[in-house]
Amino acid sequence: MGKISHENTGGVQISMEDIIFYFELHQPFRIRPLRMQDKISPEDIFWEEKNMEIFRRISEDAYIPATKTFMESGIHSTFSLSGTFIEQALKYNPKTIDVIDDYVRSGLCELMGETYFHSLASVWNEDEFIEQVNDQRKLIRDTFNYVPESFRNTELIYNNRIAEIARDLGFKNIIAEGTDNIIKNYNPDYRYLAPSGINLYLRNYAMSDNISFRFSNDQWSGYPLTAEKFIKWAKESPGDIMNLFMDYETFGEHQKKESGIFEFIKYLPGYIEEYGLKTMNIREISAHHRSMGTVSIDKTTSWADAGRDLSAWLGNSMQQEAFDRLKSCNNFDKRKIWRYMQTSDLIYYMSMGNPEDFSVHQYFNPYRSPYLAFIYYMFALDILCNK
Repeated sequence: MGKISHENTGGVQISMEDIIFYFELHQPFRIRPLRMQDKISPEDIFWEEKNMEIFRRISEDAYIPATKTFMESGIHSTFSLSGTFIEQALKYNPKTIDVIDDYVRSGLCELMGETYFHSLASVWNEDEFIEQVNDQRKLIRDTFNYVPESFRNTELIYNNRIAEIARDLGFKNIIAEGTDNIIKNYNPDYRYLAPSGINLYLRNYAMSDNISFRFSNDQWSGYPLTAEKFIKWAKESPGDIMNLFMDYETFGEHQKKESGIFEFIKYLPGYIEEYGLKTMNIREISAHHRSMGTVSIDKTTSWADAGRDLSAWLGNSMQQEAFDRLKSCNNFDKRKIWRYMQTSDLIYYMSMGNPEDFSVHQYFNPYRSPYLAFIYYMFALDILCNK
């Protein structure tokens, strides 16, 4: 099966039928800037003002208008909502939950399972991982009266064992990154099975990134990206399905309203119909397309940074020291705060990255320095773990 290009698919086999839009909706509880002499309680280590400001801005610029636009356009999509996202939405802008609930009730939107705290639990403690997945699933049921059938792990962290656990927890589908090594042998535009038997869908990162990273880049050879051009590329891609997985902040935050991103969404349905395609949820796909075989992935992958592995979180000595300290913290009287500290973003902020990933790291780091992120995190752990 052919490897896709980094910008468009340009194939000659006209066989694409369905498009899957999957979006990650997540916000962390960021740690406030701390000093060694600060004498505060563990409950006060989080940056309330910054968390509220960021969530309210993004919800008004992205989450709410994007959801309304996808729903009004009749586009099927799949959301994963971390527990910390739902908590912040209920606390800072409940309208966000109302709009998502409307989309889910319309039948157009599928909700997925994931870890409640958007954590790295899957790579160090299976019991903790399972408990967090069950907690998120309960929150989805209590908030939306919905039981997820599909699963995505934090930042698409994936290997065969994670897929096996997801299957044992009752999930029917799981998604993963289509890394360069994987797509050498497996076209991501098909449905596969993991060795455990769960349905596996691989992200077409080239086509996904055309929207999430390149849409407003006037130096890109594909600029401007129109809805017709994009759907034509999808139709010409050899395969059954186009797996477009991205951060939901793409729409209105990373790609600003002024870029034309919402008009792009509005025009998609017309060209999707014209080219004989459909949008579908992940849970709907297995009934429409046969599996193209089993894909075994022993080495852990993710969708983060150029490495597409765990290096975005554990790639330097600061991150490793912070992660080890977190795991050894034994203040289980403050268990939920300890779990907030597991949120992957807090360790991602410490990443040095590489030149290719630098702009992404700068955008997401509220401290503007991986060293400050490390210092504040370690001070916070001292406050939490020594109480």
